[in-house]
Amino acid sequence: MKKQDKKPLVIVTTGGSGGHIFPAEAIASALVDRGADVVFITDKRGSAFQGMKNVPVYRLMAESVTGRSIFGKIWAAVKLYIGTVQAVYYMYKLKPNAVVGVGGYASIPAVMAAHLTRLVPVILHEQNAVLGRANRLLAKGTKLIGTSFAPTLRVPENVPQIQVGLPVRPAVLMCRNAPYPKVKGGFHLFIFGGSQGARFFSQKLPEALLALPEKQRAEIELVQQVRPEDMEAAHKFYDDAGFKKVTLKSFFTDMPEQLKKAHLVIGRGGAGTLTELMAVGRPAIIVPLPTAADNHQAENARIFCDTGAGWLVLEKDFEPEAFSKRLSQLIDSPEMLAEAAEHAAAHYPEKRPKRWPRQYWML
Repeated sequence: MKKQDKKPLVIVTTGGSGGHIFPAEAIASALVDRGADVVFITDKRGSAFQGMKNVPVYRLMAESVTGRSIFGKIWAAVKLYIGTVQAVYYMYKLKPNAVVGVGGYASIPAVMAAHLTRLVPVILHEQNAVLGRANRLLAKGTKLIGTSFAPTLRVPENVPQIQVGLPVRPAVLMCRNAPYPKVKGGFHLFIFGGSQGARFFSQKLPEALLALPEKQRAEIELVQQVRPEDMEAAHKFYDDAGFKKVTLKSFFTDMPEQLKKAHLVIGRGGAGTLTELMAVGRPAIIVPLPTAADNHQAENARIFCDTGAGWLVLEKDFEPEAFSKRLSQLIDSPEMLAEAAEHAAAHYPEKRPKRWPRQYWML
């Protein structure tokens, strides 16, 4: 095979939570579809990466420095140093054409190795409306940062950025622009908060739902995500509460279908959640996770709600009676909800750049 006919090789690197892993998988899949060879580099927590045919997975040492004791920070720094040395070895061994970092501390060794060796260009992808800590550390020397939201805060002025959106699952894209369901025969209220956020929805939100007028409760088909340890308490909240139907689960395998049926969603402000709401086109009340790093969920939510797609409620401001009154008004305003659904769908970043600046072409 001639040298010029050789497929380009791209390293995609991230780790940790599904919020990083799933976009990385989508990016890797897109690169493969465009004729590139891909190598995935992660840490031991990157087990969420399900693997793709013909995509080798390499695991390096990496550990988060934040939230640890002084000795924990030192040990984590040592691991990142060792991981970077490992990554330098892979840079020379694999000879990639580019490195794509998708955030998270597990991306630091491979991206840092690319910076140090100056062998290949680096492109970063940011899921949230605030550049994450790892990406801020790695931004210097990066050729381009692809963002999910506009604007994205804390992006260095000297680093070019372009909004490319956040990849979503094919099952969600199949529901793209699903017609907003007519409110007849029952109002579908879908509540989910993810593994870190569901406690608030399990323990505080039910009080507001029980304060709804009896007539409205009789029309609501409630579907809610509940953590397993909160399931018994949640059932007690809703037993004999007068809802038309109540479905409580700790995990939904049919999330796209639940979004499609929903008249209104109550959820957290994660980038994945908001992007899927925009892809399907559904209005939402967003209660950001208050402990999210750099308060990025609140920033994500503000951008989403500023489009007219939803309503922002900060957890510190949550009052069951006021929340219940607002929710009741929305349930009685199907035209307003339908309009918000249109705004959500209209702001899904579906249109990708038709032409990237020549200096950023990888393939």
